[in-house]
Amino acid sequence: MLKHIKNIKPRKKDVYLCEECLELFRAFADKTRQEIIMVFATNKEICVNDIAKNFTLSRPTISHHLNLMKRAKVLNTRKDGKEVYYSINKSYIKGLLTSILDNIDSCC
Repeated sequence: MLKHIKNIKPRKKDVYLCEECLELFRAFADKTRQEIIMVFATNKEICVNDIAKNFTLSRPTISHHLNLMKRAKVLNTRKDGKEVYYSINKSYIKGLLTSILDNIDSCC
């Protein structure tokens, strides 16, 4: 990502941070995924079926969105038998957003 900026030699941690931020922002960029996040406001851990009950979308579509958020580290998963339970990865999200703000403070 930083390779397109002239006269800057990015450090490894900066490139890593940019890539992580990009994944986080992609996960939050979709309206359906934002609505899925809001479902977690009342529950700490929810299975796919219970999440899907809040939407008119199909369960496979909800699962697709959940998998995208899982890959972006926005969600944690726990498997119990055949059921997968999802929860918000607050510490990761807070840490990444704090890093973004720290970088803005240090460079501007």
